[in-house]
Amino acid sequence: MKGKCWKSAFIGLLIGLASCTPRTEYTDALPRNASMVVALELDEMAEKAGLDDKAGKKVTDKLTTFLKSGLQGDAAKLAERIVAKPSESGLSFEDKVYLFATPHANAFAILAKVDDLAKLENVIQALEKEQLCNALKEEGECQWTQMGEALCAFNNGTFLLMQNASGDAENIKGTLFSLMRQKEGEGYASLPEFEKIAGEGNDAAFIVDLSVLPYEWTTPLRMGLSADIRLEDIKYVTTLNFEQGRVVMQSESLISNPKIQTFLDNVDKIIQPIQGHFLEEYPGNTMLWAGGRFQGKELYRVLAQNPAIKQMLDNPLLPVDVENIFASIEGDFAFANASLLTGEYLLYAEVTNSGFLKDFESLRPLLALTGGQITLEKLGDDAYLMRTYYGNFWFGVKKNRLYVTNNPTLAEEVGRTYGASLGRKPWAIEVKDNRLYASLNLAELAQTLGKYRSLELTGNTQTDLIIKFLSGQCEALNMAMPDARHGKAELVLKDKDTNLLKLVVDILGQL
Repeated sequence: MKGKCWKSAFIGLLIGLASCTPRTEYTDALPRNASMVVALELDEMAEKAGLDDKAGKKVTDKLTTFLKSGLQGDAAKLAERIVAKPSESGLSFEDKVYLFATPHANAFAILAKVDDLAKLENVIQALEKEQLCNALKEEGECQWTQMGEALCAFNNGTFLLMQNASGDAENIKGTLFSLMRQKEGEGYASLPEFEKIAGEGNDAAFIVDLSVLPYEWTTPLRMGLSADIRLEDIKYVTTLNFEQGRVVMQSESLISNPKIQTFLDNVDKIIQPIQGHFLEEYPGNTMLWAGGRFQGKELYRVLAQNPAIKQMLDNPLLPVDVENIFASIEGDFAFANASLLTGEYLLYAEVTNSGFLKDFESLRPLLALTGGQITLEKLGDDAYLMRTYYGNFWFGVKKNRLYVTNNPTLAEEVGRTYGASLGRKPWAIEVKDNRLYASLNLAELAQTLGKYRSLELTGNTQTDLIIKFLSGQCEALNMAMPDARHGKAELVLKDKDTNLLKLVVDILGQL
């Protein structure tokens, strides 16, 4: 009986001690005004990368050597243990690790769950002995230290490492402590969109709005927006998954502003599902192809609603009737670049008539002012050649299609179809389901880069590695927009049974 009493008292003591240091929910530290929040499943990605197999061990051995360089004694041994077993850091990598940025990229941070407070304290103390951080202090309901230009704070549940853009650690101390004190319902985790990245099923997910851009970058954007539209209103959620034979990224708008929603509705009316009329008219080895379908008259109407754009389109110094050109375009359009080396391109657009070409005749007096640097030559019915100091290009209308190219042979062969065309590519069947679609042939890109490399006088190991990876492992990068609110990008690998993360680890293991 006496023994049972001691056991009960001991259990009660443990419960009491635990209640003195309550575990905090680490996601409560996410700032409510974050302009970007990234959620990473590091444990899942490490498994897909095969870090436990032979090639993975080579990579972890190299990482251990790198981390141990310059460290001595207990710190070196600790680094070795952490690489072998990340949980020795005191952080949980079975839970999501978050990255976030504040508006205009003023500060960046890493947020993780503390799994073992004692182990984390040991890590910080080992770093202090190596003079990589200051001594731990207690303040703001947490322990904290300075690591170079960054501040690190943690308690029984939350680890936060933060640095601002200026590198002045003192300026973010108040923000750091404020985030560590946040309670449930006060931070970003209480917003409904947080569930879109906090849920299971994605290797990585992030929410970003345009206010993340540095302030000076956003001046042109803000000039084009009405006063009641804020940059933080333009928000997207994106997921990233490393699957067998491919990497898939999908995005969705989280825009609630009525004016932006109306604009997106108009985009869906103007940009229509592609019919794929031009796929047969490009050879299968084309490096880059992009296509869509729109009504030019409607597009002009929407663009002209913006005063700045309307002023540019209706410039009295431009003798061409821009509205007439737009109104003539209706249907599929496509652009292709055959090679970065030659820069050869060909653009097609379906048109209702060729009458708008007559407007280009009125350009001649304006071009005469260039002193012969830009000239316009009529080659025949509905066909022109414009010579400029940037290069020559041929344009006109043939077989109800507007064409523009910098290759005279392609201008003569407008409408030619190819037996081994882009229409035979696996991704061709996806084109008709989307309003915009683009495909980059990575094998062809690698060949072009290889030709560039042959012209260089000195070696470049990094470039050679990229070329080898693209040509040996990658097939295509396909991008699609089914409507104005959704987008998708897919990196397709040649080997449909392997994972990109595993390929990267294998390559790093060979270096």
